[in-house]
Amino acid sequence: MDVSEYLPMFLAEAREHLQSLNLAVVRVEEDPSDRETVDEIFRAAHSLKGMSATMGFAGVAALTHEMENVFELLRQRSTGLERGAIDVCLECLDALEVAVDAIDRTGAESLDPAALVAKLKRLVRQRDEADEPPLPVAADAGAAAPTEPYVVVKAAFADDVMMPAVRAFQFLAALGEHGTVLHSVPAENDLDDFAGTELEAWVQTTHEPEVLAAAALAVPDVASATAEDGVVAERPAETVAKPAAAAADHAKKSASSTVRVDADRLDTLMHLMGELVVHRTHVESLAAQARVPGLVEAVQDLTRSSQALQAMVMQVRMIPVDAVFLRFPRLVRDLSSKLGKHVELVLTGRETELDRTVVDALGDPLVHLVRNSLDHGIESPEQRRAAGKPESARVEIAARHAGGNVEISVSDDGRGIDPAGVAKKALERGLIAPEQVETFDVRAAIEMLFSPGFSTAEQTSDISGRGVGMDAVRTTIRELGGEVVLTSTLGEGTTALIRLPLTLAIMSTLLVEAGGLPFAIPLDRVERTLRIADHVVRSVAGRAMLVERDNV
Repeated sequence: MDVSEYLPMFLAEAREHLQSLNLAVVRVEEDPSDRETVDEIFRAAHSLKGMSATMGFAGVAALTHEMENVFELLRQRSTGLERGAIDVCLECLDALEVAVDAIDRTGAESLDPAALVAKLKRLVRQRDEADEPPLPVAADAGAAAPTEPYVVVKAAFADDVMMPAVRAFQFLAALGEHGTVLHSVPAENDLDDFAGTELEAWVQTTHEPEVLAAAALAVPDVASATAEDGVVAERPAETVAKPAAAAADHAKKSASSTVRVDADRLDTLMHLMGELVVHRTHVESLAAQARVPGLVEAVQDLTRSSQALQAMVMQVRMIPVDAVFLRFPRLVRDLSSKLGKHVELVLTGRETELDRTVVDALGDPLVHLVRNSLDHGIESPEQRRAAGKPESARVEIAARHAGGNVEISVSDDGRGIDPAGVAKKALERGLIAPEQVETFDVRAAIEMLFSPGFSTAEQTSDISGRGVGMDAVRTTIRELGGEVVLTSTLGEGTTALIRLPLTLAIMSTLLVEAGGLPFAIPLDRVERTLRIADHVVRSVAGRAMLVERDNV
């Protein structure tokens, strides 16, 4: 079977699963009793394994299969996994990300899983047999008829289903959230080789058949689903009754109504929309000069329709900033462990939306700011105790809309910026004169931190100290049409505020002419407009000065 046409879908879903696994593993380390996260780990791992095997990427499939054996320990223990085991799992996820990137670049996974598989096998062998016993496995329905209420669910895939083995697993996993799957066709052990389009499952449950039918329909590529009592649900699913028990599945149903679109197509669509706006403006100008009956009204209708289309195209490109935020729980976990610091990460405004181009460019600047907070801003536990602070520091990343902009801040409750310390470093590097040290305040210190090549680190490490952090942040943000502002209080903490336009694709501008040349000024940068003839112009020291109501 030629699976090359499925490669873009595999890459997109593999990255989603890896991102989910990274986040879920960190979350379950913090709260081992979170069974919902444990189930999420199994779903993502099993889906990734099935997809990889179907696509012929044996290394990824083998490594993921062995990871499932370790994840099984999460189901058997209420105490979770030891930190060393979590470290190994995260190391495996890093290797899988590298393999997926290699597949994207070359078509080959370039992964030798032997060393990591050996580490995973040791973890499984080292488990304590006296630990909690495994959860009981449901008996096959063929051995004896179930004594508890059960529902038979039948489903059919769409004709163009991609990777039916993966979708079959997702079908069983979705039903498993509503009860115990007693029997299925295909059986769970036969999913890896499944290539059919029809599914059947017996589910021991107390939920209504409508709930299970709706859960089955929430699985991508499932075209129809039938519950035992004859309730038939076919897309559109709006005709299916949604009892209260199904409310928790609303997000999954919503996800099934989305369509994957290549990012290049969105960029092309936006470019064509921009051209349409330019042509519309030209037509409006011509219509204003012409005296054709009905033309002005027709142009107004065209304007309204094109503005609605423009707004919709802009909305299609908007994605939640959570796409960037999801990388930080893992980053903070690894850095705080390496630095020997205790850090609580708080993410606020994750649903805030902004243009995909902005989101893509925002990742690296935020990583720099978070690294700076943990390395330079947050004190060691001993220093925090001595300062009367909680041992565990707090880092908050927050996003919110502010007019036509989005504001993203990175705040910590660390030591703050010490102007004297920054002045000393600047003096050592010959960046300021000795007489400037006495007058060096917080504002001067902040500006010095943005200087190319400047760092307050005593020695260079793999975390910081090379003097490219804050300078790179400012450069990147300014290239996006934004600005970054630092505020700090010594002993209390530091906040870095990034202000960016919501979109870079289309923006409203004020058209002006100066010296015979046309200029377009973004409207969000225009404070006021005025006519020179209406104001007094005076000559001061040989220069023309405009007198306004509040200044000159």
